[in-house]
Amino acid sequence: MRKRFAATSLVAVSALALSLTACSTDSDSDNSSDGGDGTTLTWSGWAGDEVAQALIDQFEADNPGVTVNHTGLPWPDILTQVSTELVSGTASDIVTVFPGNGNPITVDTLAPGGYLEDLTSQGWTGAFNEANKGVMGIDGKIYMGANNVTILPAIYNTAALEALGVAAPTTYSEVLDLCTAASAQGKVAYALGGLAGGNYPYLVYALVSTLVYGPNPDFADQQTAGDATFSDSEWTTALSKLVEMQDAGCFTADTLGTALEAAQEQVAKGDAVGGVFVSNQIGDIERFAAEGTTFETAAFPATDDASATILPVGLGAGYGINANSKNKELAQKFLDFYFSAEGMQIAIDTGSIFPSQPVDGFEPTPTLAGVSDQVQSDDTAAFPDQSWPNAEVNQVFQDEVQKVLGGQTSIEDALAKMDAAFGAK
Repeated sequence: MRKRFAATSLVAVSALALSLTACSTDSDSDNSSDGGDGTTLTWSGWAGDEVAQALIDQFEADNPGVTVNHTGLPWPDILTQVSTELVSGTASDIVTVFPGNGNPITVDTLAPGGYLEDLTSQGWTGAFNEANKGVMGIDGKIYMGANNVTILPAIYNTAALEALGVAAPTTYSEVLDLCTAASAQGKVAYALGGLAGGNYPYLVYALVSTLVYGPNPDFADQQTAGDATFSDSEWTTALSKLVEMQDAGCFTADTLGTALEAAQEQVAKGDAVGGVFVSNQIGDIERFAAEGTTFETAAFPATDDASATILPVGLGAGYGINANSKNKELAQKFLDFYFSAEGMQIAIDTGSIFPSQPVDGFEPTPTLAGVSDQVQSDDTAAFPDQSWPNAEVNQVFQDEVQKVLGGQTSIEDALAKMDAAFGAK
């Protein structure tokens, strides 16, 4: 069983980026939390969330007499407001909850304190794969769910692949072959932005998904128990492969001076054959590209066994029920609707989400067709930083990988610092 992973900044930021994109304005109603009449439901979600409003409109139409009061909260205020209200007993019936660990309103933070209702028996939980379930609760129970995922594939410029006469690599050896072929034509195989905010962490996440978290879904739990470390794990192999690829000329020249947007533009124009990016950045790449340019995706391989490749898939921010809600029955009815075929379709139509559960008739964008079948399979792992116990681990990870790429530290020292951050209280 694959379990428990989520990301501090990657998932959190990826999910938040999706939400914030659609949440620049707040047109939501007042923050009532005085439910209990069975007809008024309160919901603390994202500011300006068009999906939320569409769901509310339909839910109220399906349930005459019911009113849903949605409070839209901006990032990062949502973190402190939801957590403060839960602690003070003034929280809404339905509250925003992040999967995994790493911020004040993750399920790993809230559930142990008794702030969230146990949702394990809800029928919709059965539609999630094991990787997602692993970050939706603790101790085998589920306390939150989300209707969307963020995918971390390799994205390739189709024309650039065709110019080299190759297909998207399915093994690590093919990755190195692609680097050689691209270099021979004056290109690079993989665009890599090494500046802060760049895509350099994503490639490492792709490698460790196959090398660490796929084979050992309990790795983070073992770290917490003191039975495993970054240093004494396949994280060493993952960073060694990163360096091997750099030495093979796979990456953008001056990686550490390259911003995310520059890396995206390299793929868009075919100067780089591909790159590893989160799925919600595909649109950015397409905007840099000439009209008619097409792209394709594949899971990034870390071994020469194509069947062993694990796709990183991060469950987005979602919702749970306040354990002290006076409207639990109505809140559960709303979540049933949120995860129903009707509710999921509303989210797809309104928010262009990639659904976290199978939806009949859902057609992913052509660019994501290469990974769409794998997304909801068990050959996935959540983003590793979703299982990290504090935000410092992610910051140290990003800093140290930059230093590894810059030749300023050893892999051994980098992982030792990550181990120290993981154990920090």
